[in-house]
Amino acid sequence: MDDNKNDQNSSKKKTDLKRIIAPAAIILFVIILGVVILFLLQNRSSNPKTIAGTQTTTTQQNDNLKLSTTTTGSSTTTSANTETGSSITTTANTENTATTTTVVIAQQPAFDITKRTSQPPIDNEEDYINWMLLNSTEKKDYLTAKWERVQAIIANKDATSTSVIEAVLLSPREFFFPGNSSSSRAYDNAPTPIGYGQTIAGPYLIAHMTEALNLQPGQKVLEIGTGSGYQSSVLSELSNYVYTIEIVPQLAQRVDAVYTKLSTDYPEYANIKRENADGYYGWAEYAPFDRIIVTTGIDHIPPDLLKQLAPGGIMVIPVGPPSGQTVLKITKEVLADGSINFKREDIFNGLRKVIFVPFTSKNGIHSDTTN
Repeated sequence: MDDNKNDQNSSKKKTDLKRIIAPAAIILFVIILGVVILFLLQNRSSNPKTIAGTQTTTTQQNDNLKLSTTTTGSSTTTSANTETGSSITTTANTENTATTTTVVIAQQPAFDITKRTSQPPIDNEEDYINWMLLNSTEKKDYLTAKWERVQAIIANKDATSTSVIEAVLLSPREFFFPGNSSSSRAYDNAPTPIGYGQTIAGPYLIAHMTEALNLQPGQKVLEIGTGSGYQSSVLSELSNYVYTIEIVPQLAQRVDAVYTKLSTDYPEYANIKRENADGYYGWAEYAPFDRIIVTTGIDHIPPDLLKQLAPGGIMVIPVGPPSGQTVLKITKEVLADGSINFKREDIFNGLRKVIFVPFTSKNGIHSDTTN
């Protein structure tokens, strides 16, 4: 009898305990959910961002990103309108002033090269020319000259990867000569003057340096020395994220106009972000870069470029005296202990030195003795 009573009391206690625990658990869940929602709302309001796929530069022609600011009383609203990507308008209020933080982040490319449905044939000249006549505005004479030059590049092993060969076959080198004045020499294997003490490098050299980069579509690549704009046009056939810096304002403006004009027929050129600045200091706003290519000669490696190179990244740069530079491939390695090691290779295996135009600064030439 006593045992039955004890069992009944124990069962009653368990039932009472369940009645107490169930509502308490619900209340606790509601409190936690409220805290999470409050945290998300606070985080969203305290970290306003503008996400865009393009950027402003120091040249007036390149105004893909337009920022407009409106101030009313003690509040400021900043909006960003872009041709690509997306934008978020945010407002921050304080008692006397208003502050809005705008962060520009590369998001989606203006044109995704990975979505192409076809590439130029690389095994047959007639097929290649017919394909290009249907898919570009290039003339047959130039296409024939380009095909012949690329065959020589392949025979010389300056380019062996299919992607680089396709990139060179796609890029219209003749359009990057000033006023098309020397375009008849577009596919000669020699550097050609483009004004302001600068040259456009020969096709062999550009193909070989591009091959050394091993550039992939999703990787960010920085070019130092835009020059004619041709090197970046080749890079834009390989990557959706191309950044290029030119110190000579007249060249920067000329190339900006060329890219803008050609972007209708070559939409990948809209992915090329350009700046008129001293490339010695890189482009910290968009760092780190998976690949960096320098197209001017210098007697040392700029420290800021090494810093802005991503772990595992590759830099191709001509280093040496004005009489001739060694084109180095530098790979940034992260060792097991967390230390950084820079592996250096000569892309010509000691068989060749090249003379590049000097790496200029606003006050002269960058050298180990002046920096």
